[in-house]
Amino acid sequence: MKKPTTIFMGSKPGAVVALSILLDRGWDVKYVVISKTITHPWIGGKTLEQLAKEKNITVTTQEKLPKKIKVDFVISYMFRHRVSQYVICQAKRAALNFHAAPLPQFGGWAFYNLAILENAKEYGCTCHYMDNNFDTGPILKVRRFKINASSETALSLERKAQEEMILLFIDFCKIAEKNKKLPVKKQNKSKMRYMTLKELEKLKKIPKSTDLETIDRYSRAFWYPPYPGAYVKIGKNKIEIIPTVSKDEIAKLLHRDDLEYLLKFYQSQKDKS
Repeated sequence: MKKPTTIFMGSKPGAVVALSILLDRGWDVKYVVISKTITHPWIGGKTLEQLAKEKNITVTTQEKLPKKIKVDFVISYMFRHRVSQYVICQAKRAALNFHAAPLPQFGGWAFYNLAILENAKEYGCTCHYMDNNFDTGPILKVRRFKINASSETALSLERKAQEEMILLFIDFCKIAEKNKKLPVKKQNKSKMRYMTLKELEKLKKIPKSTDLETIDRYSRAFWYPPYPGAYVKIGKNKIEIIPTVSKDEIAKLLHRDDLEYLLKFYQSQKDKS
C-alpha cells in the first residue's frame, strides 16, 4: 500500500524523532518546515534541519513554502508559530498538530506549569486538527498518564510528555496508514482553557506571605533552564527560587566526571615525571 505524503513542520528533539519515524515507515516527506527565528542553541544533538538535509528532503520556512503543493497530511510537531491557513489547506486528508498537553484542559503555553501548580493527577499529550486558532481544533487522539505532581518539575514533566507524544505519533501513523476515516471528536468548550505567554510570565511570581510548600511547588512548576523560573520580588529585584530536587540533579551533572578528570590530571603528572 502506498504510504502517505506529508509536509512536516517542527522543532526540538521530539520533531527529529517524529521525522525519523515517518522515514522509517516509508512516508513521503515532501518538505520539512523549520523556524529561523526561534532556535534552541542549548539543546545538543542533530537538529531537524540537519536530519532533513541528510535525507535529501527540501528544508524551508513557512513563508517560503510553495503554495500549490498538495499532500495527504500537514503535520505540526512542536512547531513554534501559528500555521497559516494556506498551509493547512494544502492537506488533502488532515492538517494536524501534536500538542504536549492534554486538551481541552491545557491549551496554550503554561501546560506543564499549571499541571504542577494545580496538583494534577494525570497528564498527557494530544493530536488535534488545526483550525484558525491555537489548540481549539477537534481531537484525533489523546494519550494520558498518571503523574505525581508533588515531585515533578516542568523539566521532568516535559520529558515524560515527550516520550508519550512519540508513542502518540506512532499511534497516529498506524491509523493514517489504514487509509480509513480518521477519528474526530469536538473539544468540550466548557473545559477549554488557553494560557498566553504573557499570562505564563505573570504566573511565575510567588504570592507574598506564602508557606514553604507553596514556594516549593512554584519553584518546581517553573523549573525549566535556561528560561527564568519562579521568583519572589524584593524591592525592585526578582530573586529566582531553585527547587531542592533540581539542585540535586544539577550537582550530579556537574560532578559526574570528577573522578575521570582527576585521574586524567594524575596521569598527566605521571607522564611528566
